[in-house]
Amino acid sequence: MKKLLITVIAAVAFGAVAFAQTTATTPSQDLKIQLKDSRIVGEDVELTLLVTNLSSSEVLINLVGGIYQTGMGGSVVYDNDGNVYELGRVLVSVANKTLTDQYSATTFPSKVPVKCHLKVLKVAKEASAFAKVKLCVLCPQLDVKNIGACFELNNVSFK
Repeated sequence: MKKLLITVIAAVAFGAVAFAQTTATTPSQDLKIQLKDSRIVGEDVELTLLVTNLSSSEVLINLVGGIYQTGMGGSVVYDNDGNVYELGRVLVSVANKTLTDQYSATTFPSKVPVKCHLKVLKVAKEASAFAKVKLCVLCPQLDVKNIGACFELNNVSFK
């Protein structure tokens, strides 16, 4: 009985740890995203990301940010307290250049990580993590031009 109890406790603890880990998915096998840092800056939360173009040549990538354009939803963030952040509350910058609209494409060299920042403005005080972060991406050179093509990060803690 004691071994069974220890096994159950270990399984529950492992499951909780596994759930708490940040996971990342990408809209193309030619793109990779890594979460490097998440921090609170006043009322805002800033995520530092590395985006790598794994294709054989440099490409223009548009991380749409909070902009909505015809046929493409903008980036959106959901926190663990049920709040949704979109439009002007999700700001994106690439290599210290703030993206302002759907025409803000940036050159991503082949196989070189590029630092990007995603800032979520006025995050609720009750929130301690983002359940899901969707960072929309357009890149016709990599055939990433479908509606809803997004990087996704799940379970991003910031407190």
